[in-house]
Parts: sequence; C-alpha cells; structure tokens
Amino acid sequence: MSNKYQLLLIISLLAVSCNPANKLHKMMDKLPKASAKECAVRFPIKETIETVTVADTALLNQYEIEFQYMAQMIDSLLIANCDTVKVEKIKNVITKIPCKPVVKYVIKTQENTAKQQVIIDSCQKLSSKLYEKLDITTRKLDLMTDKSDKYKRQRNRYFWLLIALLIWSLRKPIASLLKSL
Repeated sequence: MSNKYQLLLIISLLAVSCNPANKLHKMMDKLPKASAKECAVRFPIKETIETVTVADTALLNQYEIEFQYMAQMIDSLLIANCDTVKVEKIKNVITKIPCKPVVKYVIKTQENTAKQQVIIDSCQKLSSKLYEKLDITTRKLDLMTDKSDKYKRQRNRYFWLLIALLIWSLRKPIASLLKSL
C-alpha cells in the first residue's frame, strides 16, 4: 500500500474512533426539542392519582347524639296529642343522618422513569459482575475440592502401603506368636 492510502486509513480510523457520548451531548445541545421529545418517549413520567377518604368520627358521634336527643324530645311532644302512624313516620325521618362529614384528599405523584432506568441498569451491571465473581469462586472451589480428593486418595494409598509394609516386616514375629498359641 502506498503512503497515501495508509494516511487515509489512519485518518478514517481516527474519525470513526471518536467518543460517541461526546457526539451525543453535542447533538443534544444542537437539537434540544428533538432530544426532549426522545427523552419523553423513552422515559415517560408515571403519574398516579390516589383518593384518600377520611371520615370525621368525632363529628359523626356528635351528630348521632344530637339526633337521639331530638328524637326523644319530639317523641315526648308527639305522644301527647298525635296519631301513632304519624309518630312512626317522624321517627323514621329523624333516625336517618342527613350526610356524613367526609374529607377527600387527592394525592398525585409523578415519578421520573429515567432515574428508575438508570438505577435498574446499574443494578444489572453490578449483579452481572457479582455473578462473574461467583462463577470464578465456584471454579476455584471445584478445583480445590478436586485437589483435596486427590490428596485424600494419595494419603489412603500411602496408609495401606504402610500397613502392608508393617505386616511384611513383622510377618516372622507374628508367625512365631501364632505358633506358640
């Protein structure tokens, strides 16, 4: 190859090997609306709305006490000069509580999913690194157990060889002991 082509190859390699993160930042600075749209599409904001209902029990109790008092008072007035059918109708109207004092709270939360995605990605990277370390340590452990098994077998062979040599060296005294018995 000629020097001209070599120079062209080196320049093209340098142009290709630029940092893509820097290119992305420059592009995002040039086109902020497009980058904002892309971020909104990739990482939408999660919005949840919850409604919490809180009943005022103290006020309800006070209402009930007041209505019982009114019912007793009206009963005493009605019993004096009224028909029993009208008394029952009035009692039914009085025993119903008109409305419960309820307070509703609307809780609106907005979550940024981009932060969640960054956290998820970092957790996945960390877990993959931990799995790699776990694989390495399990391989080392397997190697150590194989070596341990090898040394145990060798120790057992030496032990039985020693027993055999002991019996061989003491065969004459053992034979003479057996004859004397």
